[in-house]
Parts: sequence; C-alpha cells; structure tokens
Amino acid sequence: MPSVTELVQRYYSTVDAGDPDATSALFSPGSRYDRPGYPTMVGEQITEFYHGERVIESGAHSLTEILIEGDRAAARGVFKGRLKNGTEVTVGFADFFLFDVDGLITERTTYFYRGAV
Repeated sequence: MPSVTELVQRYYSTVDAGDPDATSALFSPGSRYDRPGYPTMVGEQITEFYHGERVIESGAHSLTEILIEGDRAAARGVFKGRLKNGTEVTVGFADFFLFDVDGLITERTTYFYRGAV
C-alpha cells in the first residue's frame, strides 16, 4: 500500500488532472468533507461536488508541506487556477486528511488563506 504521503500526493494529482472520477474514487463510501462555503458533504455528495458543484474550472496545487501522523495528514500549499466564472485565483490552503486501512480518505477538511473575519 502507498505511504500516507503518497496518498496525499495522489489526491492532488487527480484533482489537478481534472479527473472527477479518479478523485471521487479516493474517498471511502461514507466519508465526510468540510470546505468553506459548502455544507458538510458526506458520501455521494462528495462525488457530486467533484462532478459539478466545485467552482474551480482548472488549476494546480503546489504543496509546500505535508505532515504525517499515523493515518492522518496535514498538507499546506498554494492553489493557482481559474474559476468557472473565468476569474484567475491564487490562494493559500491547508487540508487535513484521515485515511482508512485501505488508503481511502474518510475525512477531509479544507481551509483557505483569505481574510474572512
């Protein structure tokens, strides 16, 4: 089985390749995803998100740090890309992952580095 670091890197590779089927397949059936601006997504809602609800059209994640503890990972980096409305964005992010014994994501939480408070 791939290392947790490789699992995290695989996630960003599938997202950046624009492959919603491959990205959705990385989540376990009952997984949870929390992301600012969306209600908590569970299971099939995550697949629906990657197949259409996601406001990002294309782009690339540059990881600056991945921290691992057991089956948990924290990743930090910068996303540069284009939204579906044509806006170009560059935004810092942090993601937190929990993986199951099969290497699938069971929990993911995303934070963006933007003034909001």
